[in-house]
Amino acid sequence: MKFSVLLMSGLLSITSYYGQCIKGNCHDGFGTNNWEDGDSYEGQWKGGNPNGHGEFYWDNGDDYKGTFKDGKMSGYGRYRWKNGDWYKGEWKDGKMTGRGEYYWSKESATLEGNWQDDKITNIETQPSQEVPEWK
Repeated sequence: MKFSVLLMSGLLSITSYYGQCIKGNCHDGFGTNNWEDGDSYEGQWKGGNPNGHGEFYWDNGDDYKGTFKDGKMSGYGRYRWKNGDWYKGEWKDGKMTGRGEYYWSKESATLEGNWQDDKITNIETQPSQEVPEWK
């Protein structure tokens, strides 16, 4: 069995971009922020970072809906790539870590198991069919 996941390094690195709070409280509360690169976030904030539940939309078409901690995906959430692939499950410090499910849209294949630092460590269910080669 071969597995492949295309992952972006540094999926959420929003502190280095300039943006504008267009609605609500984007420091400590609930608000919507748009960055000059086209990314946007709507959700809970703490200390000027996404913290709690929210939705992040990248200009490239990717999106994440779930929990953040200190500006990083942490807790439970779903990341969807613009090509239709997605991962839903547990995150820690912006990486797939914990139990989760990965779906390849082109192959209509899914894989469930435990993840650590964006890599599958224990397959809990057999893939729904042959999945792409792991990169």
